[in-house]
Amino acid sequence: MDTLSDQEYLQRQYRDSSNLSARAGLHTRFSTEEYPWFHWVFDHFDIPENGNVLELGCGTGLLWRQNLGRIPHGWRITLSDASQGMVHEAEQGLLHTDLKFTFEVVDAQLLPYRKHSFDAVIANHMLYHVPDLARTLSEIRRVLQPEGRLYATTVGLCHMAELRKVPRKLGIGTSDRSDQTVAQFNLDNGTGELAQWFAEVEVERRKGVLVVTEAAPLVEYVMSYTDLSDEEAVELHAYFDREIQLQGAFRITTESGIFKAINES
Repeated sequence: MDTLSDQEYLQRQYRDSSNLSARAGLHTRFSTEEYPWFHWVFDHFDIPENGNVLELGCGTGLLWRQNLGRIPHGWRITLSDASQGMVHEAEQGLLHTDLKFTFEVVDAQLLPYRKHSFDAVIANHMLYHVPDLARTLSEIRRVLQPEGRLYATTVGLCHMAELRKVPRKLGIGTSDRSDQTVAQFNLDNGTGELAQWFAEVEVERRKGVLVVTEAAPLVEYVMSYTDLSDEEAVELHAYFDREIQLQGAFRITTESGIFKAINES
């Protein structure tokens, strides 16, 4: 089974925000993009002023925490995740707002909502995690209003390739963790997957570069998705140190994007 849809692995990965924070932190500190990712995602939303919104795989609620001043007070927003820990952290981070948030632990493959409950569903970097993509997309279509919209973000197959190949090159780590793919749902095959369930599927890509000048955040990123011994972590740190000294920085290509799909009337 692909590790990105291995549910036992995912429960360990996302029981709290530590692994997610290590990955997000690398992007936040070393991205050459001036415009933040979650602002860019929010820019693509076309949701009614009094819309009912569902986010699947909300994580710690960063999408909303980083766009608080832009959220219409008429929106009713359900933040959901398969991880109780993530839902708890999202709730703690948004309790102080006067916006209409609801927080729920939810299996995206079996949504506990009535037909046509939502004007928009947001799936931010999570559709490659679900064991049954077709069932999940069917459920999303069911709970969307006619003409409702799905906003699904994902990455390209070359996303972070320069970093992900290093453990394999050194022969360290757990190979099935360090060589993860997003074969199930990515920027190249996502249009075809969504077109089976939705109308008017569009995709917009965003490419960038991380220019990393410290070894420790790179090691932390790798350790967030693969198991390393203490000796392997030291070896990895030394490798990145050498590369940074030689090249001035360790450069990583990023490729993310967003799909917009409309539910048929």
